[in-house]
This record gives sequence, C-alpha cells and structure tokens, in this order.
Amino acid sequence: MNRLSRYLFVECALSLLAALLILTFLAMLPRVLQLVDLWVNKGVSIGVLGHMTLLLIPQFIVAALPMAVLTGILLALGRLSQDSEMVIMKACGISLYQMLRPISLLVGFCALGALFFETIWVPHAFHQFHQLRLAVLSSTTLTLKPQTFSHVVPGLTIYIDTQNQAARTMGGILIYDQRQADAPVTLIASSGRLHTLDNGNAALFLTDGSRHERKSDGRYRQLKFATYDLEMGVSFGLGDEGREKGLEELNGADLEKMIQTGGEEVAYLARLEWHRRWAFPMATLILGVLALPLGLQQSHRSGRSYGLVVAILTLIVHIFLLSLGEAMAKKGLVPPLAGYALPTLIMAGFTLYILINTARGRPFKLAVILVHTMASLPLKLLRPGSAIGRKS
Repeated sequence: MNRLSRYLFVECALSLLAALLILTFLAMLPRVLQLVDLWVNKGVSIGVLGHMTLLLIPQFIVAALPMAVLTGILLALGRLSQDSEMVIMKACGISLYQMLRPISLLVGFCALGALFFETIWVPHAFHQFHQLRLAVLSSTTLTLKPQTFSHVVPGLTIYIDTQNQAARTMGGILIYDQRQADAPVTLIASSGRLHTLDNGNAALFLTDGSRHERKSDGRYRQLKFATYDLEMGVSFGLGDEGREKGLEELNGADLEKMIQTGGEEVAYLARLEWHRRWAFPMATLILGVLALPLGLQQSHRSGRSYGLVVAILTLIVHIFLLSLGEAMAKKGLVPPLAGYALPTLIMAGFTLYILINTARGRPFKLAVILVHTMASLPLKLLRPGSAIGRKS
C-alpha cells in the first residue's frame, strides 16, 4: 500500500470509527436508560448492569455499522474536498479506481466484522443477556414496592398495597396482564404470595379475588375465585434448563440443523433468520463502496453537511427496500432468499452504475442537484426578503 492509499485508509478509518461510536451510543441510549431504571428502582448492582450493557453492544454495533461506514467515508471525503485535496488528486491523475482500493479494503474489513458479529458473537451475547435478564427479573420480582406500579415482567403491570418481605406475602393486589394483546386480563385479589412451580418458574398464588377479561369480539367475562395461580414466566434459578432458545440465540450450525430437521413453519422462520444475518454485512459492503462515488460528487461549496444528508437519504432508501423485502418474505409472498437478496441486488446495481459513471466523468444528476441546493441555501436564507434576512 503506497502513501496515498495509507492516507485515504487512515482518514476514512478515523472518521468511520468516530461515526460508529456516536451512532452506537445513540442507538443504545434508550436501552441503557431502561437498565438504569433497574439500578434506581430495583436495587440491581452496577456490576450486573455493566455486564448486561456489554452484552448489548455487539447487536447495536452491527445495526449501526452500515450507517457508520457510509457516513464516515462521506464525511472524510467531504473534508478532503473542503481542503481541495480531492482536486489536487484528480489533477495529479489519480483515478477513482485507485482511490477505491484502500476504501474497499477498509469496507471489506467492516463487512467481515459485521458477518462475524451477526453469525457468532451476537447470538452468543444475546443468549447470555437473556439468561442474565431472567436472573435479574427473578431477583427483582421479590422486591415489588408497595403502592407502586411495577413492570418487572414484560407485559405484566403489578400493583400491591402492602407487603411482608419475610413471608413473601402481599395484600391489595392489582395485576394487568397484557401478554396476550388481543385479550388483556385484569386480576384483583385481597392477598397473594410468591412461590415456585415444578418447572422452576415463578408464580403468584392469589386468594379471594376476581378475574376480568375483555375478549377480542367485545365480550366481557368476570370470574370470582377463592384461589388463583398466575405464572409470571420467569425463573427463580439462574439457569434456563428446559427452555428452547429463540432463533436470535442460535448460531449458524444450530440454524442449519433447524432448517434441515424442523417442521415446515419452523424451518421457514429459520431460513428467514439465516438470510437476515447476511443482510447487514452485505449492506455494509455495498454502502461503503457507494460512499466513494457519492463523496466525489460534492464540492467545497456544498459544505460538510452534504455527507450527512446523502448518508441519511441513502440509508432511508436501503432500509425501505430491506423492510419491504422482509415483510414480503414473512407473509410468504416471496421466498426468504428473494426477500433479502433483491434489495441487496438493487442497491448493488445502483452502486455499480454510479461507480462507472463517476469514473467516466459523468456526474450523478441527483447528487449535483443536492450539491447546488445546499450551496445556494445559505444565500437564499440570508436574502433581504427572506425571514432570516428581515430579522437581521
């Protein structure tokens, strides 16, 4: 790798890394705030929350990587255009394909990293996170706060008036169970206690109460009971023996086995998961290569915001195509391979078209329009007749 290639590689890598850190942090922020709530309201230790946060990082890195690659390279090329370095490179006879070599190497590393994360690290981390989450939920279930609406189990809202920690009994219980969205259930009981079922799951043994249910067809049903056992769906133990792993927790070998030996519906879902795991690495590869010709369309007049605007617009189109293909595959309108491969092929064809035309000196019209719009926008806003011009 010559000096110019190393220079482009380092510039794009640094910008990509900064974009990846920022986007991953922004994507993780809502989940981290949910974990902080466990520390504030449930007394979960900082060490456990830190471990859970580390287990979440891989899946958010994979989700943010395509956007980070596209944004990072566009911003790096934008800085080079602002400093007229791209003009000097072109004047020295540096072709687009020479610039493409170091950038393709960087994008290839990112795509391989995304593939490793999706097929090996993310399933393993997701499985560990699920185990740890069950253990945390099991321990926090014992610390329901009186006169507070608690959401310790997804889909269950629990309110208790009084509590005896030593005897694990509660009084004045109100429970709203929406785990079945089409038929939510409301439970009211004068007292109850926590206990463990034979399968290890936690349950609430309610006494002297009533059960209220609204059916999907509008019918209302009320049932008074002397005793009622409500399974909470979490285990007091740290293990997950007897629980089948979800598709997102399976590695590649387990998915292949499920495709070969599972039932028709299970095998179809496994094929969907298999092809989904290849979507983000391929998106990383395609968007990274697409960033170079799009970045070369900008000029020093368009400003550094050009890269961010183009990245957002391109990503919106790509996500729309992937979402459309995934929805069609889930409904059975197209095979799983076609649902994920067709959007990738469309973006790959578009990338090849832009790459060839840029190498031949034919500007991409939409990019040119965007450049002129962004270059003239400040002048239009500062005209005496504009709103900003009148204020100044």
